[in-house]
Amino acid sequence: MKVKMKSRPVRKIPAVVLILAGLPFLLSSCAPVIPADEYYQLQADLDAAEQEIDELTEDLAQLEADHRELQENYAILNNDCQSSRDSYQKLLERLEQSELVDISWPELKEFLEQDDTDSLAYIAGRFDCSGFAITLRDHAARGNIRCAYVEISFSVDSGHALNAFETTDMGLVYVDCTEADMIGYVKLDEPYGTISLDGVKSEFIACSGDPDQFWGPLDYKTHANPFSYSYYTDYQRRVEFRDASIEAYNEAVDQYNHGSEQWSYDRLTSWRDNINALDEDLGSHIPLDAGQVKNIESYWN
Repeated sequence: MKVKMKSRPVRKIPAVVLILAGLPFLLSSCAPVIPADEYYQLQADLDAAEQEIDELTEDLAQLEADHRELQENYAILNNDCQSSRDSYQKLLERLEQSELVDISWPELKEFLEQDDTDSLAYIAGRFDCSGFAITLRDHAARGNIRCAYVEISFSVDSGHALNAFETTDMGLVYVDCTEADMIGYVKLDEPYGTISLDGVKSEFIACSGDPDQFWGPLDYKTHANPFSYSYYTDYQRRVEFRDASIEAYNEAVDQYNHGSEQWSYDRLTSWRDNINALDEDLGSHIPLDAGQVKNIESYWN
């Protein structure tokens, strides 16, 4: 016996459901559309920004590396500076502990002749008169000789550096070793002067009489203190006498060669010999006056 199944009626989906199901598609299709040229410009700006970020990252890395290197160099320089300070302090302590003594003028002259400070090269701004004066002071200290570093200022220009020694027999002696061993002559409100070491003598040619008649026997005179300023002024007078005598001699020789009988050959020969003797007596270095001394400061070791 067949059982008859009752067929269920097909349920229809309400139209509203179909409408709601299609709503997302309708909404998405309503989104605004960006123009292509604007889109490409934005993309290009983004790429450029990313490239700039990459470059800045590289720059930052380089700066950090440079910073580390600077820190390392600073540490090295700081250590070197501290080491120099320690060495300088030890040197000061040794100098304070050492017994520096004053010496005689002959001993000082021997020391200067053996010392090589004057042979060092002058380098403007790096090793000038101050460098020479400091070096000579240090060399003297190593020889247990008391020495001063001296600074003088002029009325014009900046000034000059030299040294001083308190000798046991001749008193205070200024020494200028800048490129040559010279004795310095320092007096307030007077020009600073120098004479070469071989030109400083207690006994010397007097330069008396007229420079245009310098053919007779030579006269000599003595000075009690060849390191006094009065000795320097007398030395300047002798230099002027020599220059005037040379000029007169050359004029006389010219007249003699043109037939003048005012001077004989022997007289001219004696005149020339006297000039040569005076030139040697004045020493190897003929100085030029510097400015007037306005201030003197001495620092003894």
